[in-house]
Amino acid sequence: MKEKYLSILGDSISTYDGVSNDDGANKSTGTNPAFYREPFPLGGTYFMRFVEEFGLSLCVNNSYSGGNLSGRDNEGSGVNRAKNLGRDDGLMPDIIILFMGINDLGRGVSEEVFASDYRETLARLKKYPATKILCVNLPDRDIFLRDRAEIFNKIIEDAVREAGERFYLVDLYRSRLRGDFYYMNTLDGLHPDEDGMKIIADLLIEAAKQASEE
Repeated sequence: MKEKYLSILGDSISTYDGVSNDDGANKSTGTNPAFYREPFPLGGTYFMRFVEEFGLSLCVNNSYSGGNLSGRDNEGSGVNRAKNLGRDDGLMPDIIILFMGINDLGRGVSEEVFASDYRETLARLKKYPATKILCVNLPDRDIFLRDRAEIFNKIIEDAVREAGERFYLVDLYRSRLRGDFYYMNTLDGLHPDEDGMKIIADLLIEAAKQASEE
């Protein structure tokens, strides 16, 4: 069987030092700041749990700690980093995980800008020969942001549906990782600990298995 490869477009939750800034895979990622690092185990991240479950290899993890998805005038934004999910040697991903928007929400990015740039990000992901593109929505982590989180998640859900084939929503918002339970499974109220990472990985694994049956 052909070896299959995973790429990730994310923010701090998807980073790991030496992986999401590995310029040996894609030189554009070399200066990406990373939140996760030793002693947090690489195998405890949601993406390595996903890789292990399906026997995948990592193509490019282009995740940027503190990064917004929106911002077409910023090369560090997700909408622009979406162009760099393949390796410099020409290897392209078979599966892509998109997990962004938390920073846009927290920084007060307008709904209109977020909607436009999220759709543009999906349009750029369509150019990869990926068989599956898994789009994780935003968690329910702050009661004061809940109303806007629901608006942003509606934007994400509509964009994923409109993108059509190969795009799948991973519904983190309506999972059991909500409110106080989200907080209890983080290191600092935002970044998941190993238990929180496992819950996210399990959601992605289930979504990927359902997608493979279609």
